[in-house]
Amino acid sequence: MKYIYLVLFTAIFSCNGQEKNNDFKSNSKISLLAKGNENEIKREQELNYIKRRNSNIAYFEEKEYNDRTYKQVNDSLLALEKLLQHILIPTRVQEINETGKINLETFLPELGFRMLDALTVYEKEISILCTTNFIFSDYFKEQGYNFNNITENKIEDIFSYAFASDYVITGIHSYKINQTENIQAYGMISIDGQDIGPFKPNSLYALVIIEDNIYLISKSIKKELEGIEKCERIWNNVDSESEDKTWENYCECYQREFTNNEQLLPLKKEIEKMVNLIIE
Repeated sequence: MKYIYLVLFTAIFSCNGQEKNNDFKSNSKISLLAKGNENEIKREQELNYIKRRNSNIAYFEEKEYNDRTYKQVNDSLLALEKLLQHILIPTRVQEINETGKINLETFLPELGFRMLDALTVYEKEISILCTTNFIFSDYFKEQGYNFNNITENKIEDIFSYAFASDYVITGIHSYKINQTENIQAYGMISIDGQDIGPFKPNSLYALVIIEDNIYLISKSIKKELEGIEKCERIWNNVDSESEDKTWENYCECYQREFTNNEQLLPLKKEIEKMVNLIIE
């Protein structure tokens, strides 16, 4: 009799276990299908955004700047902003979720345009942009940039399209930040300005790729740095060469010398704090 009960108990337990296992497999399959549907919906939203953006660029290409076109541009930007908000939110930056604005400034060629498609926010002296892998790759399709091939040699170009609508970013020191296999992060120290001259590094940048999004962060260096005498001597000889060539040599000197400069480490620590705004 005990043997019969044991067999029955084992059979019931096995059936229950099989049912639970089947339920788990079913739930997993439903979860994967739901995730797949989410990805398809997001991709459709991204394609719709890109189509609308390109349509706006074509429409305003031959338009003259006046009050009417100014209003049309603003209305078009607001419409694209709403599309981006649906695609991106929630992000890892609460301020972007609450008050993020479109990074594009205009579609009128005479005023300058073609900033990176992203949501942006300026908070506590830090600018942060966020966009998706697909939109990022579409924007940089001529350069061939995507999340899988970003290197420290490319980030000056990326930061320029993201932030510099009316000034030039010149990278002085770019580097990869060691993170986990699920996170890519890069830092850059630069000289930013509208003119050339014996300027010292004045800006910090960070790039973080996590999940399907990329975050670009910008911050000014508060305290003016000490100059590098060897590089300043190059600029002081500006009369002997063209100004542009002297500027090129001046920047190359900073790129060589700043790597071993004692001011580098504190700036790298500041960039790490910028990265931690995203990953923590």
